[in-house]
Amino acid sequence: MSSNTDSIILTDLKDFNIRHILDCGQIFRYFLLPDGRYEVYSDDKRCFVQETDDKAVITFDEGNKEYFYRFFDLATDYSAIKSRLKDKPLLNEAVEYGYGIRILNQNKWETLISFIISANNHIPRIKGIIRRLCDALGRDMGDYKAFPTPRAMASVDEEFYAKLGAGYRAKYLLSTAKSVADGFDLESIDAMDGITANKKLCTLMGVGSKVADCILLFAYHKQDVFPVDTWIRKVYTDITGNVSTDVKTIRKELLEIYGEDMSGYAQQYLFFNKRG
Repeated sequence: MSSNTDSIILTDLKDFNIRHILDCGQIFRYFLLPDGRYEVYSDDKRCFVQETDDKAVITFDEGNKEYFYRFFDLATDYSAIKSRLKDKPLLNEAVEYGYGIRILNQNKWETLISFIISANNHIPRIKGIIRRLCDALGRDMGDYKAFPTPRAMASVDEEFYAKLGAGYRAKYLLSTAKSVADGFDLESIDAMDGITANKKLCTLMGVGSKVADCILLFAYHKQDVFPVDTWIRKVYTDITGNVSTDVKTIRKELLEIYGEDMSGYAQQYLFFNKRG
């Protein structure tokens, strides 16, 4: 860290647990350090989070307080959210288990690329590919590298991504980087409803419906989405008694059960609890 640092100190931890936040599948660019702190990256910024029994301290370079206040969604009342959700199916237990979850406000471009990499992949490998990507193409920030820009990612070839370990996703990364570098407007998605936004993102190579919903939840904070993976399929069966492989049906029914204004929050609590 620079000698010019700032911090946010949280003394009420009933709605904040850094392990819950980082381990619920929404972010991949973080590390647990030997001293117990978490090192967390977003775009070209970095923070450290130290949590004890009675407080959490988020430390970052001076001038980034507003960024990380928003990043950790600290203006949102999660006690009120949990109160609204607790009487919904399976959520009383899930909210108690994942009490410290907060949905991050992540960089849109970084989240898009990260979740293309995440498809049919496992977390250690995802984190490794992203780390190598930043090391190779990211701007030098001193003792770490920023997440690379669309133009930087569009400037290399498919073989470059294959050598990073991206496998069949190499062509997806290059194609999507070129699309965004050439003007695909990620900001325009803010104003769209979940279904329209999902369809828009799915026009990018490598983005399917589940990946799109993840991006919309973790970068756009949209609540009328419901990412469906193996764990959510099990949740769906637990709730309805039905076994289905039709993602559209599962998504539609879960949105109806949990509401289009709260489904994103519900999905995170349910996913984190079911995965255990």
